[in-house]
Amino acid sequence: MQVTFNDVRNGVVRALEEEFPNIAVSSEEINPLPDPPRFFVRLLEPTHTKELGQRYRREHPIVVQYFAVGGDNADMYDMAEQLTGVLKQITLGDYKKTGRAMRVQIIDDVLHFYVTYSFIVWEPSPDVPTMQTLNQEGNVIET
Repeated sequence: MQVTFNDVRNGVVRALEEEFPNIAVSSEEINPLPDPPRFFVRLLEPTHTKELGQRYRREHPIVVQYFAVGGDNADMYDMAEQLTGVLKQITLGDYKKTGRAMRVQIIDDVLHFYVTYSFIVWEPSPDVPTMQTLNQEGNVIET
C-alpha cells in the first residue's frame, strides 16, 4: 500500500470527525477562523529519508489545534487526554498505524496536540532491460 502525506493527514481528520461529530474539523486554513469549538489539523514538516537498499523512512508529524469555547486550561487538558486515545491509532485503508511522540502545549488559549506517524516505504526496483544473448569465442595461441 502506498501511503502519501495527504493519506496520513486525512486519516487524522477522519478519526477526529468520528470521535467528535459535534466539533468542526478542518485541514485547510480559514481566515478568520469560524466560531469554536473547532479542530485544525496540519502536517508539519514531513521527512523522507533514504535507508538501506530501496527502503525509505517517512515521518509524518501532525499538529492538531483545538480552539475551545471558553479557553479554560482544565477543559483543554481534558481534550488532550481524549486526543491521546483517539489518535493512538489511525486507519489508512485496511491498515492501522500507531502514533508516537505525543506531546501537548497550550499557546495563546489554543491547545496544540502533536503526534508523529512513521512508516518504512519501498521504492520499486527500476525495470532495466536485460541482455538477450551473448556469444563468446576463445582461441589459444601457441608459441
